[in-house]
Amino acid sequence: MSLDNTLPHTRNRRMDILRAITIVLVVWGHNYPHPGFTWFDIYFPMAPYRMAIFLFASGYFFRDLSWEKYPSFLWKKTKGLALPLLGWNIVYAGIASLLVWQDVVDYLPSLRNILSFNSLFIEPFVAGHQYTFNLATWFVGMLFPALLLYGVLNIVLRKVNDHIMLAVYLLLAMAGLHFASLAQLSHYWFLPLHVSYALFFIHFGKYYRLHIEQYIECIRSWILIPACLLVSYLVVHVGGEVPYALVWLQYGGRVFTPVLMAIAGILLWVRIAGIIERYIRPNGIEKAVSESTWDIMTHHLLVKFAIGWVLIHFGTEPELTTAVRSSIWFMPARFDFWALVGLEVALPVAWHYLFGYFKNKVGIKI
Repeated sequence: MSLDNTLPHTRNRRMDILRAITIVLVVWGHNYPHPGFTWFDIYFPMAPYRMAIFLFASGYFFRDLSWEKYPSFLWKKTKGLALPLLGWNIVYAGIASLLVWQDVVDYLPSLRNILSFNSLFIEPFVAGHQYTFNLATWFVGMLFPALLLYGVLNIVLRKVNDHIMLAVYLLLAMAGLHFASLAQLSHYWFLPLHVSYALFFIHFGKYYRLHIEQYIECIRSWILIPACLLVSYLVVHVGGEVPYALVWLQYGGRVFTPVLMAIAGILLWVRIAGIIERYIRPNGIEKAVSESTWDIMTHHLLVKFAIGWVLIHFGTEPELTTAVRSSIWFMPARFDFWALVGLEVALPVAWHYLFGYFKNKVGIKI
């Protein structure tokens, strides 16, 4: 399942490559800090643009709606995003309950909190960190309502000029970032503030396809790529480094530079995806990873935990017991960084196709 299946019948290899790159960057970032984590994130930090790229891709494939088409759009998003989010949340509630019952880890909540109505059905759309292992799916809890609202606004404001709407959505995103900086903001504000930020990048994806792409394609890579890198460098190292984190709405009080860095990151990786598309023959890998973005996002931290569990029970590193028990972010120093990232990507991809094969065999329509 892909995170941006607005037009599932349309294949765009460049967007497949872009989604594949971005989900690898998500897994890469969740393995920080590690000796294998290169200089790249120091000079061009990933946090401001990883999730923005997924929002951009959803907007890129978005097509104008009407009220007659909206119920179908609503059901497609509910079936493709909300129901799987809640379903896997229940599965992870079971996994977390088992681990707490067996006293395997220390970082999960009590059984009472794990099995609460709030954790099962509300938190996936608020903060999304209730069970740790599937914490990356907080993004889906933001994407689903953002797409539904964008669809409504697309119908209601259809006659408003696209350029004006881009400015309106930019102002809305900046307003969300401003209110996110207010002290003692309840975490129940996360959803509306996340959505206010997401709407701009969804619209930017649509706007890019309609108004910008043809002009961006005319800019040589040797100009565009350094320009994007320079923007990031200037923002981070001249304007003052800020640990941007969309998930917690932590932007150090900045209201424009996070958007600017996200746009720079989008343009950079769209161009890199275009270079790969042009010079590397299709081999199916980018399509497989792109189609499995949901599965990778949902399950890669469980893979990380499983690797740690195997190392302390069957491997040569029993000294990792305390680290594995106390944090999902453990990093076995002697385990190759890229092997770890590769397994966290490859195993969920394998699961995606295995589950798809099983569904087709038994005729399950989900």
